[in-house]
Amino acid sequence: MRLATAVILTVAFSAASAQQYDEQVFNQASELVPWCKSEAEARYIAKGITPFQWTARYYDRSNVLYVEGKLRAHGDDVPVTCRVARGARERYATVEIDDPTL
Repeated sequence: MRLATAVILTVAFSAASAQQYDEQVFNQASELVPWCKSEAEARYIAKGITPFQWTARYYDRSNVLYVEGKLRAHGDDVPVTCRVARGARERYATVEIDDPTL
């Protein structure tokens, strides 16, 4: 009985903590810029490479929001492109990094 109660409580707490995360919704291209930067940097950091010097421009075409950025990594400027539909959640955003070493 105690084991069943512990399992039920664990599942309940896991579900509650998963619901606490508020996923970002993108309505303007400028809102996509910091997300794009952090996602691109995270991919380099996961490989043990420290990126720096982020620059970006943002725009929208119809209902698609775009960020075209550059990171400096391993001595090169690396193009980064992010896009998402207007009003979409961050899980639907894409990140493209033009770097063959990743």
